[in-house]
Amino acid sequence: MFGRLKKKAEPGLDPNQPIELKTAITINRSADDVYALLDFSDERHQLRARGNIVRRIGTDPDEFRLWYDRAPNLNFLFTVTEAIPGRAYRFYAKILPPVGRRLNQFESYDIEPLGEESCRLTFLNAIQHVPNMTKEEFDEEIGRSTLAMAGSLTKLKVQAEQGVAAVEALERELGQRK
Repeated sequence: MFGRLKKKAEPGLDPNQPIELKTAITINRSADDVYALLDFSDERHQLRARGNIVRRIGTDPDEFRLWYDRAPNLNFLFTVTEAIPGRAYRFYAKILPPVGRRLNQFESYDIEPLGEESCRLTFLNAIQHVPNMTKEEFDEEIGRSTLAMAGSLTKLKVQAEQGVAAVEALERELGQRK
């Protein structure tokens, strides 16, 4: 499913520039259903539906805060830059306090309907890190970000196609949840 995960960051790139990861997957749910899982303002948002708290903290642009049960001491802040129902959802994300070397990121989701009950989701993640990383640190961050992206999209697909209980079972199987 994620064999097409592409790293735009290659050896020799400037670690002071954002890395960009991009992939596309097919999800056997309608474009509108998948959009609802991405939209922070929707009660069906993927993390909200799994019991996490999402609150609007600002408008123009829409800003949200997530209280994530798997990381209760962190503040997840999101500023929505584009929201086109059933088609596209984009936002800037920041975690406070910062986690590791990641400072912030921009997430872009494009949804292409493939029929009434199927769509193609293209995900671009541009991640800004602390300046002046070594090549080893930069490579490590690319690996972490690639794994995080694959995990996030796997859970999104599982939730869209099989529901919340299936994601929770997957997290237990992976040792992420008791």
